Amino acid sequence: MTSAPLSPPKIHQRNAGIDVLRGLAIVLVILNHVAIRLPLTKTSLADFLPYGVLRFITHQGYHSVFAFFVVSGFLITSGIIRRWGSLPQSQLPSFYARRFARIVPCLLVLLSILVVLDIRGVQGFVIDRPDQSLTAALCSAFGMYLNKYECLTGYLPANWDVLWSLSIEEMFYLVFPVLCLSLPRSEKWQSVLFGVAAFALPFAMHAMAGESQICRHKAYIPGASALSAGVAAALVARSDRIKRLWVPALGWSGAAILLLTCVLPFFVPPSISDDMTLGLTLSVAALLIAFSKGWGALFQYKAFAWLRSFGLMSYEVYLTHMFIVLCLVQAYQGAGFSERAAWGCYPVALGGAWLLGYATDRFLSYPAERRMRAFFQRFIRAR
Repeated sequence: MTSAPLSPPKIHQRNAGIDVLRGLAIVLVILNHVAIRLPLTKTSLADFLPYGVLRFITHQGYHSVFAFFVVSGFLITSGIIRRWGSLPQSQLPSFYARRFARIVPCLLVLLSILVVLDIRGVQGFVIDRPDQSLTAALCSAFGMYLNKYECLTGYLPANWDVLWSLSIEEMFYLVFPVLCLSLPRSEKWQSVLFGVAAFALPFAMHAMAGESQICRHKAYIPGASALSAGVAAALVARSDRIKRLWVPALGWSGAAILLLTCVLPFFVPPSISDDMTLGLTLSVAALLIAFSKGWGALFQYKAFAWLRSFGLMSYEVYLTHMFIVLCLVQAYQGAGFSERAAWGCYPVALGGAWLLGYATDRFLSYPAERRMRAFFQRFIRAR
């Protein structure tokens, strides 16, 4: 069985706009996780910045994860089409090899560290709920159902909790390439099918209206709908029917709606807020199409380099940033510093998360991914 060569990791068609979008999402996730423990609204910044502004800056973690889902669907689909020409021509062994090499090394090391910290009883890292156990948490992380495990038993410690979204993405990566083999050859119909799946998001939310907040927000189907929006966006972006004049309209309208869907949840009931998640996923999809058509060239400037770097290392930063957040918060509170000066922890958390993410990428993810891809390539060719 022949297969497209497994290119070195991180060699892809770079797009500054997409990198900035991913970078902004991971920065907002970090700010949210710091704010849960050291609220910015209780610092001296609240003396001259409105309460709503501070909440807006620090409470976009959930929205950011759904933005990641859309971007992931877009990049995965674009990668398949670039390598094999179309979705129905996906080559399963090569696809799974690439995903395994990208995801597993960093995840294995993270889980190994978390096991040691739990066994050693380190504060903030111990699984101590009566209906939870270390073994069950490990099984859920490896079995791609940690989101479901939290739905049934409650939140895990913070470093474990971030893996809920990875369970949804991994399940999507498992099913998506198999589904691609049975898709119609027409990309128009493919985009229609995944567009319908994207629009199913609010219906999925309403179907779980009686469930707990954890179940509603961490279920597979809403996440799969967001990923489907990214798939549909990648297929639409390939169309030559999108006229150049439409691209700025897509970009600006996408940015405006994205901002609106992040602001309005602070002023409407939770039931309506859930409906707005569809607006968020569609606005991100519109931005991705615009970026792929050349809109957003300003993001190539050096002023955005720090956000682009966060975006390129978003997986590593996402998996490891809670080590920085928890250690920083414990050190700050342990030293007895005032809550009013806690705003200073935010830039420190961002800088520490970037450094740890860079070290993880440079010394673990990149070399491990490169070697594993080379190994899988030899194995696939041998077949």
